[in-house]
Amino acid sequence: MDTDPVSNSKRVKKSKKDKTSKKHKKDRKHKKHSKKRDRSYEEQSGGSSTDSGTEKFDLDSAIWVEKHIDLPSIPVSSQGLLQSHSNRPSFMKPQNDGIYESSSDGNKSSLKRPRSPSPTNITDQTSVATTISTTSHIPSSIPPPSLNSSILSPDELNKLQAKALRARMMNLPNASELEKQYENARLIAENSSSGVESETYVEVLPLLDSRGRPYDLSGTTSKFSQHVESSRRKKEKIETHDVTGQRIRYFSNDDELTLNDLVRQERLGSRKSMDSQVAERIVGDSKFEDDLEYMDENADSIAKISQKSAEQTRHFAIEDFKKSKQALENCIYCHNDAPPKVAVVSMGYRVYLALPNVVEVTKGHCLIVPVQHCSSTLECDDDAWDEIRNFMKCLIQMFAEEDQGVIFMETVVHLKYQNHTVIECIPMPWDLAQDAPAYFKEGIMESGGEWSQNKKLIDTSKTGFRRSMVKELPYFHVWFGLDKGFGHVIEKEKSFPRWFGKEIVAGVCDLPPDVWRRPKKLNPHDNGTRVSEFMKKWKKWDWTTMLEGK
Repeated sequence: MDTDPVSNSKRVKKSKKDKTSKKHKKDRKHKKHSKKRDRSYEEQSGGSSTDSGTEKFDLDSAIWVEKHIDLPSIPVSSQGLLQSHSNRPSFMKPQNDGIYESSSDGNKSSLKRPRSPSPTNITDQTSVATTISTTSHIPSSIPPPSLNSSILSPDELNKLQAKALRARMMNLPNASELEKQYENARLIAENSSSGVESETYVEVLPLLDSRGRPYDLSGTTSKFSQHVESSRRKKEKIETHDVTGQRIRYFSNDDELTLNDLVRQERLGSRKSMDSQVAERIVGDSKFEDDLEYMDENADSIAKISQKSAEQTRHFAIEDFKKSKQALENCIYCHNDAPPKVAVVSMGYRVYLALPNVVEVTKGHCLIVPVQHCSSTLECDDDAWDEIRNFMKCLIQMFAEEDQGVIFMETVVHLKYQNHTVIECIPMPWDLAQDAPAYFKEGIMESGGEWSQNKKLIDTSKTGFRRSMVKELPYFHVWFGLDKGFGHVIEKEKSFPRWFGKEIVAGVCDLPPDVWRRPKKLNPHDNGTRVSEFMKKWKKWDWTTMLEGK
């Protein structure tokens, strides 16, 4: 079917006219609503902008400015946010459908003013920022620390806590005041460090090791540098032997050392370092044979010493200090940051009397503990040893009044772990106490192997305990009074049982194995009852009451 091109062009023109007329109607309608809206703004503001002499406010530009204002990011509380949002204007575009609502008759649309402040009351950026920054914060439960309050370091807090704990244990009048002071200092430290990164603390390396021996931190000087240089460099050859074959020097600087240098090296050296050097030589010798002939032939090379550098000595000192610090932190007998985990009965200046934290071997079982962390009582000074003997005297008299004997035992093993030494006091009936020396003598003679480098049984009754035993070797010692006793040097620490003395006591008193082998730990809450019961007998003989301040 053919179509007329003229009629088609008419239809196209007619459709274009319809679209244009609809667009004009829509624009006229929009202008009409815009005039009504401007009129309502003018009426609400008290007149037209032209009558008041002010410039006409452009709503579209105000909306754009309001939506693109970049406020500063200021941390505020929830109360401040509520106040700032209530003062901040909120506008809606004229094109939003929320501006237009149906009238009551439902036939005509009416313009309704949105609930927002007038354009003349728009808060600018500076006022909004001032409102946010000056809002009051919600008070926290913990007040912030004042600027004048000093912040204590962790070491100072620990010392203050230890001081408060000691005051509480001694029932001093300022105990509560010290506790309040510690709590305030702790809160100030926590608040100050809440937003601060963790700091690095510097530890001061002591000049003495855990056994009280000085470190030679000076190490090798420039004179000794050639002996500690890298092995990649070719070492200088030196004459160590003369024509006859006798050794004349070990290092090239031996002729330059003074007498003071030699004495210092001798005093700072120890038996342990000598043994370790010999062991290193043996390990490095692949042809070594455990034969006297071989050792005699190679005695010169085996006895060769190696001089450590300052860095090696410093590294050894740091590792030893770490072990000592760990031993102090895990010790249950020390008074560092908290009271001991054992029930303290009497406190002297350097030694205190306590009850064990495990099941007692016999009724009245107690401990004599040095206040200072030491591996054996041989490391204690004379004043500490005098206090130990005072406790021994009083305990002997106390149990003698009940027709009982008492023995004292000390077991020192694993010196490298730096355990806190204690002297155990175990009472027993008098008739059994008379037979105890024979039991201990037999037990000591049967301990260890058939052959030993040291004398198995050392009778300390003649020369005394402190002159018969040495602190460098692990040992076991038992006292049957103040002076009479037996000592034994422990050569095989791994095979020597920790309960050696208790096992012999159990054999004398016929006790079950669960008392001496793996005793059960007691509840710390019962320490008060145990101490009060022990004090009924001990109060009469407590020599610490004669000390000043008690």
